[in-house]
This record gives sequence, C-alpha cells and structure tokens, in this order.
Amino acid sequence: MFALFATNQYRVLIGGIFPLWALFLIICTLLSCIVLWLSNNHSPPKWHPFFAFLGFIVAVIWIYSIANEVVNILQLFGVVFQISNAILGLTLLAWGNSIGDFIADTALARKGYPRIGISACFGGPLFNLLLGVGIPFTIGCIKNGGSMALDFNFHLIVLTGGLLLSLLSTYIIAPFVLKFFMRRWFGIYLIIVYVSFLLLAILTEVNVIKVDVSKW
Repeated sequence: MFALFATNQYRVLIGGIFPLWALFLIICTLLSCIVLWLSNNHSPPKWHPFFAFLGFIVAVIWIYSIANEVVNILQLFGVVFQISNAILGLTLLAWGNSIGDFIADTALARKGYPRIGISACFGGPLFNLLLGVGIPFTIGCIKNGGSMALDFNFHLIVLTGGLLLSLLSTYIIAPFVLKFFMRRWFGIYLIIVYVSFLLLAILTEVNVIKVDVSKW
C-alpha cells in the first residue's frame, strides 16, 4: 500500500472500474493473516529471509519518495530565484547527493583504508551513472516507442567533455604516472578540473558562452 501511494499509482483503475489500491489491500490483508497464522513466538518462519528483501524494496521506495520531494523543493527554489534546472542539478543536487560519500570516503582514508575510499569514489558515481541514467532512459524509451530525443547543444558537450576529461586523466595518471600511489598534487589537479568544469558549465547555461552546434 505504501508503494502505491509513494509512486502515485493509487488512482489506477483495473478495467476502468476496480481501484488498484483495493486489490492490493485485499492481497496484503490475506498475506498478513497467513503470516500471522503460520508464525509463532519461538522460532522464525521459513520465509523469514524474504522479509529482508521486502525491507530492501521498502527502503528503495522511501529513497525514491524522498528524492522526488528534494527535486520538487529544488525546482521551487529555481522558480523563486529564477535558476535553471541544469544549474541546480550541477550545484545543489550534485553536492547534496555526494556529501555522504565525501564524508565517508574521507573518514575511511584517514583511518588507513584509502583503497576502500578510492573504490567508493568511483563505484558510487558509476552506479548512479549506469543505473540512475540507464533505468530512467530505458523506461522512457519503452513509453516513447523505443527511442528518446536529446537536445544536442554545447552545454551537453561541456558536461560530457568534463566527465571524459576527469575519467581519462585519472585512468592515465593513476596507473602509469603515480603507479597507484596517490599524491597531493593529483588531488589538487582534480579539484582544479572540477572547478573549471563547473564554471564553464554555468557560463554556458547562462549564455555567457554561446556556441552554435546546429551546423556540426
């Protein structure tokens, strides 16, 4: 029931008559009665591990709901202060999404586990990039008949170029130059790359830098 209300599917009607939430209510009530009847206070039931997976699904739905509210709040700030969604995504949303990893990875590195921190630095964004972009685009392509049109502009080139520059430079410098021993200058270099990318992306978004890519 929580999943239906969290994903705004409670208004769906089966066959245009019977509400979906009523069907789920009946099924969940029956399952609850079965679990109550076949369980006792002395030993866990055979299906006890299933509740762990159910808890994981509920946690994902909670994250989905909270993320939607955060995006709505950011869009409200964008409307009030006349800030575009791209700048909000590059700044507030990106920083809020990464602050947890930043604190956790820094703590791991200071406790003597730098490899775990570095792996998490790349593993978390890789997960977000592949699944966070792949799943929505897959759903969008299914809804739109198999394809989605993207607005090809210079801002998109800046975003893609900044990502490629950081990844390729790390791929070259870390194994071949530093031999997987990270140095302070490499961290400063990455900070400079990020600040430069952020400034260029913001200047492109506010049309300070204009490049016509329609003829490319």
